Amino acid sequence: MQTPKVTAIITVYNEKELVKRSIDSLLTQSLSSIEVLIIDDGSSDGTPEVIEAIADSRIRLIRGARMGRAAALKLACEEAKGEYIANLDADDIAYPERFQKQADFLDNNPDHAWVGCGEERRDTQRNEHIDRIYPLTNEELRRQCAKCIPYTHSGITFRKSLIEEGINYDPSQPYLIDFEFFLRIVKKYKVANLPEILACRYVRDESFFQSKFKTSKQNRRLARFGVQSVFWFRLPPWYLVYPLARLIYPMIPVSLKKWVRKANGLQENRN
Repeated sequence: MQTPKVTAIITVYNEKELVKRSIDSLLTQSLSSIEVLIIDDGSSDGTPEVIEAIADSRIRLIRGARMGRAAALKLACEEAKGEYIANLDADDIAYPERFQKQADFLDNNPDHAWVGCGEERRDTQRNEHIDRIYPLTNEELRRQCAKCIPYTHSGITFRKSLIEEGINYDPSQPYLIDFEFFLRIVKKYKVANLPEILACRYVRDESFFQSKFKTSKQNRRLARFGVQSVFWFRLPPWYLVYPLARLIYPMIPVSLKKWVRKANGLQENRN
């Protein structure tokens, strides 16, 4: 097999009911030069057997003992063979044009290390079904880091060369693993989001991340990263207001949160 243009990575733990849906969305990409690298993080529910039953030579499964999400992501990036690495969470979906559009962007913008996209968001926690477009340019994304996570993790594609120079997911991070990784990339390289909806993200109470970490812990850590962003990216000092506001965000009524998100640079349309 020739070196694939894109390695799609999935790290999975006990998602036998949903992982096939995610894999199928990768195997129907318009870009054919891909590999699908799956790290099974010690599943005990038959997830590996579901994956092994899918007959496609582009799939590569690595089965491991329970190592945790951050370590699994790090391993996936180290094992990836593609020029670009594209993440997809095990319960989400990539739309058919995603890899072609993102690979084209990185081909045409060699000064950019990372590109994301818009998402269709199906959120059973908030009872929302929306399309969300994130800020597009490097400058907008740097500013947005002080406010919130400015991308969808199931819609990001980045250069394998980042891993080769030692920038990778940090296994010591307990959560917000991808945002910590993203900030280290933005500190050194340009990043962007595409304006198209190229991924579908499912937010569920039963997902590993949502069940393990309470909203208050997430927001405290987001506030910490927001403060860090203000200093790293030399944002105006008054931007420190945003990380502090993050601490009270959970107390805002759900009916007002959409307005708050829109006022802070996230474009959302209800489906």
